[in-house]
Amino acid sequence: MTCIAGLLARIAPEIEAQLKPTLAGLAGLFVRGYLPQVWVFSTGTERATLVVDAHGNAKVTLGNVEPVDVLIIASHDTFSTALEVANGLRPRDSPISGQIDSQFYSGKGSFSYR
Repeated sequence: MTCIAGLLARIAPEIEAQLKPTLAGLAGLFVRGYLPQVWVFSTGTERATLVVDAHGNAKVTLGNVEPVDVLIIASHDTFSTALEVANGLRPRDSPISGQIDSQFYSGKGSFSYR
């Protein structure tokens, strides 16, 4: 697994831990309509895809999985810094430099991103 994919894979269990209880509760009626979700993270030389299925299971794969809901484009350094912060490998106040662009291919992806 490449760097970005590896860092994404480290947060997949946290995504599941937050999402699955929500799906089991009353809020699950609302949230379920936004699943599954497919987010592609691209550095230009590396692509990793985060897939969250209708049951709240999260997995990371290399490359693209279709159909894509959100495409996020940034430099390797920007992604790695942001994901290291998300994984607790860097302090939360670490500066994240560089531009992050996003493209939305579905309404549910756009809503979830915002």
